[in-house]
Amino acid sequence: MKKQEYIKIGKLNKGLFKKIGIKLITDEVVFTYERINHVEFKRKNLLNEIQNTLKDSIYNPNYIYKDWNNRLNTIVLIKKINNKLNVNIVLKIAVNNDEKHTKNSIITMLKIGEKTLNKIKRNKHDNLLYEKMDKCE
Repeated sequence: MKKQEYIKIGKLNKGLFKKIGIKLITDEVVFTYERINHVEFKRKNLLNEIQNTLKDSIYNPNYIYKDWNNRLNTIVLIKKINNKLNVNIVLKIAVNNDEKHTKNSIITMLKIGEKTLNKIKRNKHDNLLYEKMDKCE
C-alpha cells in the first residue's frame, strides 16, 4: 500500500490470535479510503454509529470466524456493541507468505441483529475460531 491510501484504525490482540493458531506479521489494522467509501456508500451511518467502539471491536471481539466465503487469509470479527447492535467486520489478515498485504486491512463491515448473529452461530460453527466465554477473558 502506498502512503496516504489508508488510515490506522487500531490493533489486533496478538495473544488472542496466537491462541487460535494464526501467526500475524503485524497487529496493526488499517482501513483504506476506497474501503471506507464502500462502507459509507453501502451502509449509511454505520461508521458514525460504531466509531467510538471500532478499536475495541477489533482488539476484543466476541467471535472470530474463518471467512465462510473462502477468501484466503480473511477472517470475520463479530463484536456485540449493545443488546440491539452487533458489528460484523471482515478483515484481511497479514501473514508471513503474503507480500502484497503487509498490514491487516478492513474489507467491509456491517451491522447485524441478534437473529442474524444466532443464525451465524448455528450455521457457521465449523468456521468458528474463537468465542469469548465471559467478561474476564
